[in-house]
Amino acid sequence: MPRVVAFFRNSAQGNLVIQILTTIGIPNDRLGVTPPEQIETGQGMVLSVACPDEKTMARVETICREQGADIHRQRS
Repeated sequence: MPRVVAFFRNSAQGNLVIQILTTIGIPNDRLGVTPPEQIETGQGMVLSVACPDEKTMARVETICREQGADIHRQRS
């Protein structure tokens, strides 16, 4: 399943996006989080979101970008 991988420089923004995504129906088991403690700089968050289709992927990317994330797509 394709994924959107988003890097947030501020982990609070990443946490907000997690709340928004679960509100719009993205199940928690499709979210992968790398917390600040596991990032080299000790700041930010990496959020990986499995998306079942292109429409969902575009919506997730838009939400992440609105919160200041750097976006990457990953195909499994």
